[in-house]
Amino acid sequence: MSIVFGLSGPSCSGKTTVALNLLKLFPRTVIIHQDDFYKPNSQIPVNEALGLEDWDCPASFDMDMIVEEIRVLRKRLCNMAADGSTDGFNAIRPSFASQWANPPDDVDKVVDGDVLESLKTKILHTLQIESLDKTPFSLVLVDGILLFHDSKPNATDINAEFDAGLFLYAQYGTLKQRREARSGYATKEGIWTDPPGYFDSIVWPNFIKYHKRFIHEHPQVLGNGINTAK
Repeated sequence: MSIVFGLSGPSCSGKTTVALNLLKLFPRTVIIHQDDFYKPNSQIPVNEALGLEDWDCPASFDMDMIVEEIRVLRKRLCNMAADGSTDGFNAIRPSFASQWANPPDDVDKVVDGDVLESLKTKILHTLQIESLDKTPFSLVLVDGILLFHDSKPNATDINAEFDAGLFLYAQYGTLKQRREARSGYATKEGIWTDPPGYFDSIVWPNFIKYHKRFIHEHPQVLGNGINTAK
């Protein structure tokens, strides 16, 4: 059995860090980074009012290709022999090694070792297995900023591909600080660096714009005192 799990949240909310730590708990996992499916620089939409490339909108991603990759990978993992080996997973993972993912340097220290060991023990007990390699399912873990967003009619609905999911968020100030601390991103046609004010002009407004339904149901994701008109 193969489970597709969506891990989403605003830019710099810690998605990749969580994904890499989940990999320690579920070794029969392949992580797909949505960032690997950005369109070429020349095809990134431009916000006409601001004259800026908009890397934080659905149209900047090849959503059809992401959905196709998820479906192909789900089927491929289901067809792999359930022999307890992770060799096949190790062979697949390099195909989804994102150049865009920016986990902190201390990613292996973010979650306390004792906490991880406790979680491992609970998983072994719950699933009644002897080792984590023996989990009775494989996991396709999809990490991205636009997985649970509001889709337009007739648009590709990536959310329909997930069996379960988790939405991560952090305070506005924390997200802004993390995003502005990044030096740049490798793209298909070069390097992208956020121009000054990009978080407040593009990143944050787009998060609100494309997650209206989710924010309505979970207003806490905006943090305290943050104006939704930003």
